[in-house]
Amino acid sequence: MRLWHPCSKTSRTDGTREGLAASDGVMWVCVALFQQNCQEWGMFFTVSKLLAILVEPLVWPYLLLVLALIMRWRRRRRIMKSCVGAALLLPLLYGFLPLSTAPLRYLEDRHDIPALTGPPVDGVIVLGGHTAWGEISQSRDQPQQTRAADRLTKGLMLHRLNPGSTLLFTGYDGRLTPTGWSEAETVRQLIAELGVADDDIIYESTSRNTYQNAVNSLTVAVPQPGSRWLLVTSAAHMPRAMGSFAAAGWENIIPYPVDFQTGTTSASVYDMGVGTASVRIWVKEYVGLAAYWLAGRSATLFP
Repeated sequence: MRLWHPCSKTSRTDGTREGLAASDGVMWVCVALFQQNCQEWGMFFTVSKLLAILVEPLVWPYLLLVLALIMRWRRRRRIMKSCVGAALLLPLLYGFLPLSTAPLRYLEDRHDIPALTGPPVDGVIVLGGHTAWGEISQSRDQPQQTRAADRLTKGLMLHRLNPGSTLLFTGYDGRLTPTGWSEAETVRQLIAELGVADDDIIYESTSRNTYQNAVNSLTVAVPQPGSRWLLVTSAAHMPRAMGSFAAAGWENIIPYPVDFQTGTTSASVYDMGVGTASVRIWVKEYVGLAAYWLAGRSATLFP
């Protein structure tokens, strides 16, 4: 789905280059300044991490309670009662799986698992985010992984099925203040422990978010014209990843989604733990899709 970009000078209606409409000027100037600041000052990563707490579902009830206190002070009792009721009801709604998992399933169904027929694959790119906190791995002297470890295992499988292909692991650390082993160090240790030959493996160890993964991987891999590369990441994260890789200039990139958190159908109706985790994932991804598009880090709003 390709939409008109707010920073484009092209008209939204007829496609002519007539500039921005006067009524929308202030809003689009603000968006353009946001994009410029993200690019020139490197603020995008820092701001996204500082504001991450606002997209945490478990924080929303507390924000509603704070709003209720403000409404009580303003003597808006009806709004206050509504905020208190919503704060109590919202966490319970997370557990209703038909509601909480539907947006996540839509994300995960966006890209199908490819059949991989046709010309051979030249390379496999595995995005970071599947290793646990670096200080834990370092302090225990044992590389740790998260539930997204399917990125690593499927990446190794695809590399084995395509002899002569390049396997590229990209990622440093996605936290604001990283400590301990980096993602690249953890993966390198895992590969050594598994006894996998690393002759055709590249470790890109500077990226801290998805867009940097795309840009830095392009620099490191130097794909030749007409080459075919597989992109391996969690299914829910794949739309944002594909948008970033297209914006970075990648061509002939084939999505290979892994780490599915939803099935095609669900027999369960209520589970607060699963529901809360699902809401956390899809809220982060939908907000990320919008932010990346506004900042010019994604080619389309919903790749």
